[in-house]
Order: sequence, then C-alpha cells, then structure tokens
Amino acid sequence: LLRGSGLKGLTSFGKTSEYKKNGIKILRPLINLEKKELIYLSNKVFNFFVKDPSNLNENFKRIRIRNLMENLKKEGLDKKKLKLTIRNLKDSNQSINFYVKKNIDQNTKFFNKKNAFILNKFFFDQSHEVIFRSLSFLMKLISGKHYVARGKSVNDLIEKIKLNKISTKVTLGGCFVEKINETVLISREKSSKT
Repeated sequence: LLRGSGLKGLTSFGKTSEYKKNGIKILRPLINLEKKELIYLSNKVFNFFVKDPSNLNENFKRIRIRNLMENLKKEGLDKKKLKLTIRNLKDSNQSINFYVKKNIDQNTKFFNKKNAFILNKFFFDQSHEVIFRSLSFLMKLISGKHYVARGKSVNDLIEKIKLNKISTKVTLGGCFVEKINETVLISREKSSKT
C-alpha cells in the first residue's frame, strides 16, 4: 500500500499464491494465526521461541506499520475489517481478470510466425485497468521477460495510443509498439548482438 501497489498487488498476499507461468504455488498455512498462537505452536513443536529485539526497533518500516495498525484499531479498523476489505478487493480483482481475458480473446489476434499481436480499436474501449492489464500481459508474453515495463511507462503508452500521438515504432519492455491505422501491432524488440 505504501509503495502505491495496485489492486493486483494488494490482493496477492493470502494463504496461497499461484504463479501460473511456472506452476509454483506458495502456501502460507500459518498466516491467519495470532502471535499468541504462533508462540504456543513454536514452543510446542520446537521447545523454544526466539524473541527478536528488532521487532521493537522503529527504524524498520514493518514495526512502524504494526504500530500504525494499533492506532488504526483504536479508530475502528481492526484485523477483521481489514480482512473483509482484502476479501472484497480479491473479488474485484477476479472481476477485472475476467474482463482482461475477454478483452484479449475478443480484441486481439496473434500471428505465430511473427510472434506479434494485433490489437483492434475495441481493445482500447475498455476501462483503464482492463486496458492496462491486457496490454501489460501481452507485452510480457511477447517480450518473454519475467517483468513488464513500469506502470507509469505503460500508462504513458496507453495515453499516447488513445491520443494518436504515436507516429513511429515505440520500444517498451522489450517490445515494439506501432499504431497502424485503427490497430496497434506489438512485436518483440530485436536484440542487437555484436
């Protein structure tokens, strides 16, 4: 939240997280346990519990956030309400993912020989978040990179496309992006090997 995470980032930290590209599933079975329960479990299983003095050091952001959470609890935002909010955000995230998939299925065409996508004009007639996620996903797919370009750069590109301010090929995130009449072509940027 403090780093400006989007909906996707805010909802990714649950009991399980799955990375579909490589099939890795991260399980956090103890995430919902209270500190008292974790101490009890540690003492029962390992016969000891380590009291880390850094857990009181306000030089660490995690400690400042814990202290902030205590103050927010006094204002009525407790863990129960926070969990409810995260659950609601997860539902919203699933809805957006549905429309991202629909946008890609209905408004793009993949050319295998050229490893390129053509986006029709309706691709950009969606909500901003759907366009942003759709475009980011396609660029990541085409470039073969693990991470896509920074969000600000993708937002700037979307703005330029919508305002017809792209006159030549633009490079971003390992991709060429080119506006051709009413369509946009995304292809892999050729790596220059010397």
